[in-house]
Amino acid sequence: MKKASFLLLCVLLLLTGCARKESSSQPDRSILPASLRELSFEEHMDISISFWEIEDMAMATEKDAFTQYIEKLFNVTIYPTSVTWSDYKERYQILSATNSLPDVFSTLTLSSNDSNDNAAFVDMIENGSIRALPEDLSSFPILNGLLESTSYTRYKDGFCYAIPRISFLDPILGATDAALLVRRDWMDKLGFQDPKSFEDFLSMTAAFASRDPDGNGVDDTIGYNVNNLPALGKWVILGIAPECNVYSWIKEDSRYVPSWTTEQFRDVVSCYRRLYESGGLDPDFYCKTYNGVLEDFAAGRLGAIEHKSSPATLMELKVKWNELNDLPFEECVDVLPIFPAPDGVCYSNSSSAFWSESFLSSSVDDQKAERILALFEFLLSDRGIEICRYGIPDVDYEKDGNGDYRCLWDSGDMGLISALNQKYPSLALFSDIATWDGGWIDFEPNEINQLRFGEDVMRLSYKDALWARDHSTQLERPYDFLCFPKEPSELFSTAQAFQAFVRCIIGGEDPLEMWDQVLDEMRAQGLEEYIDRQNALFNASKGQASN
Repeated sequence: MKKASFLLLCVLLLLTGCARKESSSQPDRSILPASLRELSFEEHMDISISFWEIEDMAMATEKDAFTQYIEKLFNVTIYPTSVTWSDYKERYQILSATNSLPDVFSTLTLSSNDSNDNAAFVDMIENGSIRALPEDLSSFPILNGLLESTSYTRYKDGFCYAIPRISFLDPILGATDAALLVRRDWMDKLGFQDPKSFEDFLSMTAAFASRDPDGNGVDDTIGYNVNNLPALGKWVILGIAPECNVYSWIKEDSRYVPSWTTEQFRDVVSCYRRLYESGGLDPDFYCKTYNGVLEDFAAGRLGAIEHKSSPATLMELKVKWNELNDLPFEECVDVLPIFPAPDGVCYSNSSSAFWSESFLSSSVDDQKAERILALFEFLLSDRGIEICRYGIPDVDYEKDGNGDYRCLWDSGDMGLISALNQKYPSLALFSDIATWDGGWIDFEPNEINQLRFGEDVMRLSYKDALWARDHSTQLERPYDFLCFPKEPSELFSTAQAFQAFVRCIIGGEDPLEMWDQVLDEMRAQGLEEYIDRQNALFNASKGQASN
């Protein structure tokens, strides 16, 4: 009886402790920005949201505690829908045509380097698929400041329709969008130092493919590839023709032109044919998937991969490495500094202040729009970013008087961020829909970040970011023109030009003659007139804005 009573007491104490822990996860409105505390969330609302790759959240039989936390905080019920990177544009076109778009959905329009994506922004406005944001955003000062800083996203009627999905808070961190990860152990074995020119890079990658760097006596290694084919050369081209590294528009002789129409891009075509013929570029680069390339690197087949170097993306690569490779990641993998361009300058990549955008369906009334914007305001706030990083306050983490964070649970060997994403699948939505890359606080190799991403990942990320900050000149891009909606064109789209570029890389004829023929055919079909029209439209829009 005494033993039973003792066990019963232990159970009661345990349950009491769990209940106290659970009650501490109840939202406290003090976590909201001061401006939101004045808003009433008394009326319950249903909000449907569509976002990329959130199937674990959308398919869950029960909502995770993080979703419940957000729903209670804003008195809403969230209905998530997942779209994939391969089908999201078509899905939204169908939903728009059937008047069944979700209340909030994210897609790529203004921040794309493809004019057809830009044109989709105009189409959604003119066909009435989306609604404008309220003129008065004084209740949402963080969001309002974001929209003011990207005022070039306003439509010609003066209204804002897009909520930019904010990228890096410090522009220099955009350099980490274009990084090159390399097998440092292969470099050491074959006697290579950091490349100081394109010729050095070509020699190194060709050796990776031909000189058995893994020492297994089998011809099974690959030199260089990119994790995402449309970003081919985002790092390498910085050392060949820097402004061309994202196939975007640049300013040349007082007008804007696609970078792939310039004389500098011919050097890119020539260099990539040489990479391909030397074996330095993966012979199958044009037909491999994102996962296929990551597996090549993680499994020890690929020596150099163009990849992002932010902590979250490096951690993803390391997780794959640990699944497929017995060698220690930290002893094998390094990040390379970019080699100088022909003018002797080391350039780093520049990325837009945002990448992709969220929109409100035209079916959303003013009351629901206010609730949705309140959610975005919170996710953009310091406390909103904080809980998306560390979890639910007093359940997953706490912060001491010095502002240092302490994790309240053991995430095991998988790393805190992976463990949190497993515990709360909804973080795939809430962490990324408003802001998705963060600031220097995410790159500093402190204790909490090492817990989130791993010590070796933080070392590489911080090293690459510091090098870009201290030793490179960041490219300047005309983002006001790049985000200006352009005429749709299948003939002169970036996608069409890129496909032609790939054909010139793998073709059997002289690559420059092939490329000149591509441009000649485009010009015969009206390329120069198309370029002139986009410049005229942009200049007219600037005149309207000044009036």
